[in-house]
Amino acid sequence: MYLSICVALLMIGTALGETGPNPGIQSKVTQKGLEYARQIAITDAEKKIKEFHLPDISGTIDLLGWIDYQITGKDGGTFDLNINDLSAAFIVNISQDSARPVLSYKDCSASLNSFDLQLHGGGSWFYNLFLPQVKNKIRQITPQKLCSEFRNMIGKLEAIIQTLSISQQLDRYVELDYSLVGEPEITANSVGLPIKGELYDVQHHKESPFTAQSFNLPNTTDHMLILGLSEYFINTGGFAYFVAGALQFNITDDMIPKDIPVRLNTSSLKILIPKVATQYPNLLMKIRMSASKQPVVRLIPGKLTADVFTTAEVFAILPNKSLAELFVLGVTASVCGQMFISNMKLCGSMSLNRVDLAVEESKVGQIPTETMEIMLKLGLQKMMIPKINAILKRGFTIPTLDEVSLINPVLKIEQGLILITTDIQYGN
Repeated sequence: MYLSICVALLMIGTALGETGPNPGIQSKVTQKGLEYARQIAITDAEKKIKEFHLPDISGTIDLLGWIDYQITGKDGGTFDLNINDLSAAFIVNISQDSARPVLSYKDCSASLNSFDLQLHGGGSWFYNLFLPQVKNKIRQITPQKLCSEFRNMIGKLEAIIQTLSISQQLDRYVELDYSLVGEPEITANSVGLPIKGELYDVQHHKESPFTAQSFNLPNTTDHMLILGLSEYFINTGGFAYFVAGALQFNITDDMIPKDIPVRLNTSSLKILIPKVATQYPNLLMKIRMSASKQPVVRLIPGKLTADVFTTAEVFAILPNKSLAELFVLGVTASVCGQMFISNMKLCGSMSLNRVDLAVEESKVGQIPTETMEIMLKLGLQKMMIPKINAILKRGFTIPTLDEVSLINPVLKIEQGLILITTDIQYGN
């Protein structure tokens, strides 16, 4: 069977629906992606046509007199169906119902304009007498079957969409809300989806203090799919981890690399803070770091920057293992980072720019903040930044739909936006 098929896939939606909140994430299927969808439709149409059986037909024919006939199938023979010209137009309506897109069958028209049919074996010598009637029947039923299959396919796809979750838990702390916040935007060359794109802490589901700003995705013909992640999306993640209590950790002496001369021991502070060594001689120390408020991330071309706000509580560990508070510092750290995609994971790296200290409380007299800033910056560069980079290097899996793979994705950081462009592959 040889096929020459033209398929038009038309999607109808609205770009002028009710104005909702700005999305934190936007996705756009480009003209290249729509063409790929059309090719999938062609492949599916070919498969369905190959599964067609010769129809049962009946009628009257003049063969040395009028003969009534009925053909209910071929007796062990075969047939070749060579389609030269088949055109089909499938129309789908895409709208929004609450948090999910809605697909609905709108219309379908198909026309089998030119094809050749050859019967072989069995009683084909007899059935060839009725070949014009058989061809007429095939010309009638093929468009009907195609449109029926298309209607069924849209119904099945819509049923799947309505069962899909609109949120996904990423780890034990946060989950992502990717529900729709507006109508799909349908143009002649693309289909766009405005997605809420907000991260919540799993336990409290508390709204962040950030407001999503409007942004536009570029027009491109080089890739099938464009995905835009806004500053809002990134910052809601920082807030979610803050609310969940994930942005806190302890630093003890055994965590400090051996090549750092300053140890977490009260004896190390006898020159800087003499009262510490006097009141608590030769005791190990502990620093409890905890976020004082959510971090703030800014996306600028080529990189991201972030301000991290923490409180550092410094303790002496007494012989009975209880803690004696020494002083409390307010710490503001400025970092910058890169992001990239590796092995279908979102990865990154980070470096420390600046550390600013402020004394919030002291039970051991005056604290030399400038010297402490230098010491803390060294400790962060030697201990915390490498650990964070190890996590970022492992990366986070990019969620995709079942049977959909990203092909050669490219990530760029632009002003206020992380832009991912990629081709896609459906099936194996």
